[in-house]
Amino acid sequence: MVKDRLPELQEKRASLPHSKTKSRTGDTSIKSGFLEQASALQDTIEELRRYVAEATKIQKDILASPQQDSELDRRLQSLTKVIRDNALHVRATLKTFEDASDKSPLLGSVQDRVKSTQHASLSRQLVAIMNDYNKSQLEYRDKCKLRIRNQLAVAGSTLSEDEIEDMLEKKNPEIFTQAIMASTEAAKRSLCDIEARHADIIRLEKSVEELRDLFTTLALTVDQQGELIDRIEFHVSKTTNAVENANRCLNTAVTRQSKNRKRKLICIIILIILGVFLIVAIASAIGLT
Repeated sequence: MVKDRLPELQEKRASLPHSKTKSRTGDTSIKSGFLEQASALQDTIEELRRYVAEATKIQKDILASPQQDSELDRRLQSLTKVIRDNALHVRATLKTFEDASDKSPLLGSVQDRVKSTQHASLSRQLVAIMNDYNKSQLEYRDKCKLRIRNQLAVAGSTLSEDEIEDMLEKKNPEIFTQAIMASTEAAKRSLCDIEARHADIIRLEKSVEELRDLFTTLALTVDQQGELIDRIEFHVSKTTNAVENANRCLNTAVTRQSKNRKRKLICIIILIILGVFLIVAIASAIGLT
């Protein structure tokens, strides 16, 4: 006779750490706090992504403009500040998440593992965005330097390459005004554009310097989290597989139990029919005698 293991399987499934009831309760408590903060931070990161894309477009527009455009310069300055402030805000918030988390999330609750995974995801997104921003900043700086050299030639400068490079490295925005006597309107326009692009270079280098520590810290954090997240994903996957296997076993047991009940019922019916025939046969035999 087949042993009924349905109660045993049901008990095992109820004891699993990722049962539906427990997960639903855990999800509710997490969403009420940490995940709401993480969602708000995700929105800020998406805004930061749009700001970086807009800044890159403005840089291209500035380089495509034949002369200095004060409105584009103003917008670029404003965006540079917004990007810096938002990046630092996101990093500071991520730092608070780090400080609030346990040292070993793998030994903690489901909520601890969710926090670690979410923190790593947000950190990676910020690193990717800021790496793109840093790359566009450096490319823009190089193109500004090239444009300055070209405009110096238009202004009639006789400065050598070494002299130009030395002037570009200095933080004085009026250094080119002092070195060039702009006598024609074309030369004056070129000088104006040179000063604007030189000011851009000074601001870019300051911005890169301000965010250098942020880049370094974020990159280090993401590298350290890589192995941890892989281990978390492994354990989550392992637990999920265990739940799925338990569900399959339970469904199989339910199906088998149902089939066994049908077989028992059929056997009982057959026995009843045979019993009736036997009773009738016995009664007939007695009647004949």
